[in-house]
Amino acid sequence: MFCKLVRNEIPSYTVYEDAYTRAFLDIYPSVPGHTVVISKKHGWTILDYTQEELSHVMETVQKAVTALTKVYKTEVFTIGMNHKEPSGVHHLHIHVLPRFSDDGGGVIQSIVENDVKEPLPDITERIRKAML
Repeated sequence: MFCKLVRNEIPSYTVYEDAYTRAFLDIYPSVPGHTVVISKKHGWTILDYTQEELSHVMETVQKAVTALTKVYKTEVFTIGMNHKEPSGVHHLHIHVLPRFSDDGGGVIQSIVENDVKEPLPDITERIRKAML
């Protein structure tokens, strides 16, 4: 779907666009100003992009936050992405959500609940080894 948006085959409420990225309003917004940022290059996960390509996306996220701060007079945001979420859009995208004191939302950690049963030092060691 987002590739069609990039090719202008479907309409969008685009708030910013450059050679590498596009930012547009979510058509099913969670809050006023809910903005989605994508790379124009198709990919489903962060592993599908180079560090340079991801830096372009994050530059656009920063521009969106700057603009939304001015428009909505808030400095609080939730910024997140789904990585290979099977029920979501199969194109990497970042949600930028302005936050308000009465929005009923919580911190990003409240999205998923899955008790950690392994000691943190063991998890740390396994991840450290995998990062080598």
